[in-house]
Amino acid sequence: MLEDGLLPQIWKRAKIIPIVKPGKETIDDISKYRPISLINTAAKVLEKVLINRIMHHIYSNNLTSKNQYGFTPHTSTVDATMALKDFV
Repeated sequence: MLEDGLLPQIWKRAKIIPIVKPGKETIDDISKYRPISLINTAAKVLEKVLINRIMHHIYSNNLTSKNQYGFTPHTSTVDATMALKDFV
């Protein structure tokens, strides 16, 4: 099934846990909840393996822009701010 690019149906099921947003504990409104989905453990492992392989491919082949700071190892908002300061 995975060879065909398909996930087993059971891996697509998630358990939804409603978590109360901070500071909204006393409100009786449905918007105070944040839904958290818990997926199958095997699906989570596959997701992590795929993410690691994709990220390795992207960084080892320099497929990101030099202006990419988010989700990039060893960079932060401080780096982005300093680049903006140097540009201005």
